[in-house]
Amino acid sequence: MFLLIFAGYALLLLVTGFMRRGKTTENFFFADRKLGTIWVSTTLTASWIGAASTLVTIREAASHGYSALWVMAVPTIATLAIFFFFTGTIRRQRFTTLPSLLYRSYGRGVPTAAAWLIFIYMILLTASQLVAWGKLLSSILSLPYFLSVLFAILLITAYSTMGGFFSVVLTDGIQFLLLGGAILLMYLFVGNPTSRNALSALPSTFMADVSRYSLPVISFTLAWVISPIVWQRIAAAKSGGSARKGIFISSVWITGLYLMIIPIGIASSRFPSSSGESFQGMIALLPAWMGAVVFLGLGSAILSTADTALNLAAMTFSLDMIPGQKKGREKSAVRRARLGTILSALLAALIAIQIPSILKTLGLASEIMAEGLFIPGMYALFARRPSPRAGMFALCMGGGFALLSFINSVGFSLPIPEWPASLPWGIGLSLAGFLLGLRIDNRRTPYSAES
Repeated sequence: MFLLIFAGYALLLLVTGFMRRGKTTENFFFADRKLGTIWVSTTLTASWIGAASTLVTIREAASHGYSALWVMAVPTIATLAIFFFFTGTIRRQRFTTLPSLLYRSYGRGVPTAAAWLIFIYMILLTASQLVAWGKLLSSILSLPYFLSVLFAILLITAYSTMGGFFSVVLTDGIQFLLLGGAILLMYLFVGNPTSRNALSALPSTFMADVSRYSLPVISFTLAWVISPIVWQRIAAAKSGGSARKGIFISSVWITGLYLMIIPIGIASSRFPSSSGESFQGMIALLPAWMGAVVFLGLGSAILSTADTALNLAAMTFSLDMIPGQKKGREKSAVRRARLGTILSALLAALIAIQIPSILKTLGLASEIMAEGLFIPGMYALFARRPSPRAGMFALCMGGGFALLSFINSVGFSLPIPEWPASLPWGIGLSLAGFLLGLRIDNRRTPYSAES
């Protein structure tokens, strides 16, 4: 039964994704900048509630109760609050990608290096969702993990390659309804009684593990503030007001979803399964129709984040990493975008097979952005004065350390701490490099108000 439901779900996504064909890069990556408030909030919510928001949060809540809100909920709401106030500044800059913004402050070298870091980040983010999908599908349908990952990457690559961001937004609409319905059903069926009993203990349980989660919260927040996911949706909105309202509505929806996910996770500890994943035991006890809805909802949460990350990896590859592009040659630009989508999908699948851990893969992805790009990115957004050495030193020292941490995670034994303990080292190196470069630039090119 679940196999037939999965086939129907996959067909629905393909049909929806193929409804719009990307013909220009503006269409393929920004949906012609025509997204209204509802579409901004829908696609933002669907892309944000992914593998860590559901599977990892449920697992953490089963062990730690409401303190699991620190894992994803706290950095998510903090990030959206920051973007709510930054929307006007981002819209006024009128840039297409983050590397193009960095070019104004740092010249040529920094945007090229930043593009590579963003590309790696998006590949790792896609891979983290593939890991979650592979584990979900292999446990429920008894398929090999490798085949489950392959099915997921083929599905999202098919519609993402055809329609680009338009397809991502349209399929996000379907996935938002499915994941919202699944979480609501699970909450009403098993989470509501738990919520009543545990809500009174929320203040104490929420603060119990704050020290345990502090570094991951900082890592995720810094990475997501500089991540292109929200920046892309702000740029794709038809107005600054639509973007800001969409972010606010999305934050309300996401808060409500998390307040249902946590009780579900707490209750799931009472439903053990042979695989050790408690939510799978809970699904097995649900009525067949309800189990099918939950399965589709969890799958939608995963794929809606994966297709967003894949589209952004392709955008970085085709707009920022390939030199010598010429305006007016849209057909070749779109072909390059589709090639970038396929290449990104292959790399993400390989990493998902090599590192089958959701939180570890997501942590490595956030480390690259937080340590490599947060400081130079924020300076470029608000500062008026160019400082090429500051940007390059910060990116090389912080981003270089993050890449060493990534290399260490795939089998090398380097004498550096693992994520999240590595975060203060990387941020410190990035800040030291930025300040050193800023000092050198100030000595070489004295700044005056007239300049």
